[in-house]
This record gives sequence, C-alpha cells and structure tokens, in this order.
Amino acid sequence: MRTFLFSISAFIVALGCCSCGDDNEPNAEPQPAPQVVGSTPVAGATGIEAGEVSITVTYDQEITFLSTPTEQIQISGGSVTAVRAVNNDVLITAYCPEGKTTVSITIPANLVRNKKGVGAQAFTLSFTTKAMAWADPDAADTFETAATAVLNMTPGWNLGNTLDSNGEWMGNHKSPDTYETAWGQPVTDAHLMVAMKEKGFKGIRVPVTWYQHMDAEGNVDKDWMDRVQQVVDYVLQAGLYCILNVHHDTGAHDASWLRADKDVYDRSRARFEYLWKQIAERFANYNNMLLFEGYNEMLDDNNQWNEPKSLSDLQYINSYAQSFVNAVRATGGKNLSRNLVVNTYAAAHGRSVLTGLVVPTDPRGDQRHLAVQVHSYNPWNWVITYNKKWTDACRRDLEAMFANLNTYVISKGYPVIIGEYATNGEGEMTINASSTVEEKAEAGRHAADMNRLCRKYGAASFYWMSLIDGKDRSEATFKWTMEQVADSIINVYK
Repeated sequence: MRTFLFSISAFIVALGCCSCGDDNEPNAEPQPAPQVVGSTPVAGATGIEAGEVSITVTYDQEITFLSTPTEQIQISGGSVTAVRAVNNDVLITAYCPEGKTTVSITIPANLVRNKKGVGAQAFTLSFTTKAMAWADPDAADTFETAATAVLNMTPGWNLGNTLDSNGEWMGNHKSPDTYETAWGQPVTDAHLMVAMKEKGFKGIRVPVTWYQHMDAEGNVDKDWMDRVQQVVDYVLQAGLYCILNVHHDTGAHDASWLRADKDVYDRSRARFEYLWKQIAERFANYNNMLLFEGYNEMLDDNNQWNEPKSLSDLQYINSYAQSFVNAVRATGGKNLSRNLVVNTYAAAHGRSVLTGLVVPTDPRGDQRHLAVQVHSYNPWNWVITYNKKWTDACRRDLEAMFANLNTYVISKGYPVIIGEYATNGEGEMTINASSTVEEKAEAGRHAADMNRLCRKYGAASFYWMSLIDGKDRSEATFKWTMEQVADSIINVYK
C-alpha cells in the first residue's frame, strides 16, 4: 500500500513539473531586460557639490554585472573610483571637479544584467558641478589675470641646464658660474634674450636649483640670489615674460628634498616656505611679467614617474602648492597679485594626477591669478617608435592630452602652461644639433602641432633647451641650433 501511494505522489509531482514549463526552454516567455527607473543625482542636475560624489542608478529589478564594472563604465569630466551592485541599484563613486564642470557617466549596454542574464540597454547620466565662487576683482589689483598672461607669454623657451645645474661633485656655496656652466652651457648674457625676442618668442622659463646655495637655516647665498636676479632682469628688459621656479630641488636624485610624501612634507614645509619668502621678497616690486612657479617635477619617495605609487600621496602635492601660494602672498606688495603657477605630480598629465590636483585657495579669495603647469614629451619615445617621424598617431596623442587638460583644468577656469616639451625619448634619444635637416623638420612638425593646440585651448608652451644650445647661446658665437624648429613654432602665431 505504501509503495502504491508513493508511486502516485511521484507521478503527480512529475506531472506538475512538466505543466509548469522551464524558463530556459525555447517557447518560454522571455525575461524583460532591466529598465532604469530613477537616478541620484537626477539627469541634468546642476550645482552638485564637487569632490567625491555618490551616484545611484536604480533599475526595476534586481541586477548584477557581466564583468568588472569599474573598467567598463565610461566617464567624462571626472573619474570613477568604485562601482558595486546592491539589489536593484548600481552604486557609483566618482571624483568630480568643481568649476561648473559637466560630468557624463555611461553604463554600457549589457554590463548590467538581471538574474536570468538578460542585459540592459546603455544608460547615460549627466550633471554639472557647482561653479567656483571667485571673488569680484579688486580695484587695487592692476595685474593681468593668469589667463591673460598665459596668452601673452606664448610661445616660450626654457633656459635649461644653466641655473638649474647641480651635483655633489661641484660642492656647495661656490661662485655662481661654477654651476651655471657645469652642464655645458655658457654664462648667460643679455644678448640671448634679445635674440629670442627678435625671433618672436614671448616668454622664458628660468629653472633654478637652490639647495646647494642654502645654509643650514635655509638662507640663500647672496651672490646666488644676485645672479638669479640678473638673469631675470635680462629676460624682462628684453620685453619677455619670465617664469622663475624651484627646479631640481625636486626629482629622482638623492639630494632632492621636496617630495610628495607626508613625512617629507612635514619636515620640509618650513624650509620650503622660507625659500619662497626670500625669493618673493627679492622680486616684490617686479611687474606682472614675472611669474613664480612653486616646484618642478615633484615625485614621491619611490621616485615614481607619471603617478605616485600610492595615489593618496597626491594630497602632498596639493599641500606644497598651498604652502607656496601662502608664502608668496604673505610677502605683500605686488606679490599679492602676482600670477603663480602650480604643477601636477611629476608635472604629468594623466587622468589620476589631473583629478587628484586641488588648485590652491588664494588667501585673497581671488583665483584669477593661478595657473596650472604640466610637461609633455608626448607621445613618449616617438623618435624611436616612429623612427623620428611625426605621424598622425603622434598628433592624436597630443589632441587626447589637451582634451583631458580641458576637462580637468581649463574648463574649471585655470589656464594651462606646457612648461616643457621637446622630442626626448629613451636613452636621451632626441632630435638636436647633430640631427639631419629632415629630422629637424619632423621636430618642427611636432612643435607646430603642440602650439596649434595651445592656441586652440588658450594654453602656453615652453620648448626645452635645444633651439639654442651650448656655445650657440654666447653673443660671440651666437647662432640658432635648430632654427627651422624655432620658425615652425613662430609661424603658428603669425
């Protein structure tokens, strides 16, 4: 009897299973794709607080991801730092800059799926961050804005391997010419700056290394400061803009004392601010054609280029930038309105360092006298990769760089300076004095494209060194080392 009843029950269960069907069978009703039913912020929202923004996209059913979502979600105007799915929601954390920046996030088709594996259509959400609250212009402020200065100073050139030269083998506190000529350059004369002006250049970046000219208390040697001032005067007296900086006090060498690191910042902050106090006080009465640049290519304690080993170290770049601005503004006078330049980590321009850069808050409450600098030897190693040919692929690389600069810096209201660019590649491979006429023509095409893009985006450019190099700089033996490259630059602005 028990066997009979068990058989009847099994038959009924089997019959019930057959009658219900299976969702995986061809004739089963298809599972509808997930549909977006809401988002936070809502599409088209304005005035969103900048910084770390939490974004929620809600679907009409429980969802999951097909693949790693952080790598798939597309964003412009910000950067995605985390993505997860919880029940019906996609939760996105993004860094979004201030300055009335439009942020657009796209979840591509089929990335979001329901429990049955049916993919959702693509979804795009756009919103705008809060505008930067800049103070009204001060009636006593007669200096041009940084944006105007940047337009007026380009094209430019670097007086490289001169006042920036350094090395333990030279010793400390020697006469200025010991350092100025140590890396193969002559003592700079006024004639060089006149020649730059006559060719059509409008700005000179003067890199200066300071650590071998500072005592234990941080005081700068008087003869070194005097020589720096003399060279700055050569530039300004020729009618050129001048950017004066702190150069190889940063970098990968053992003597660099400025690094994007908490412990280094804590112990170097006072010395760094005191250095800038001395520089600012020496040049306090100079007009708006002199700009200060806080630091050159600052690295972390691992000497890592492009971005720090730990992205959290980006905050110490911001700390140095704020210290620099505070120190200069505290000296008063014309330094209250002087245009100041801050660099990204390593002067790089990847998305991580651009989104991680926080432009300092000007103590005067007026952000119009601040600019951002990056360096570009893009595409890196093109002289080897493309056999010293400037190609369409090379140009597109520059276009992509400027698009990022526009998204993360220029659109926020800060002008950009390309403080260094040239043809440098691996093993110091570069197009220079010994290159062929054809190779120099390729360098000219590279330089022309860089400057066309600068004109398009209101940026400035400063070529690194090799237009006039070595003894060619001296008045007695003066000649353009790569005149056809110089002409390619100048012709963009005619």
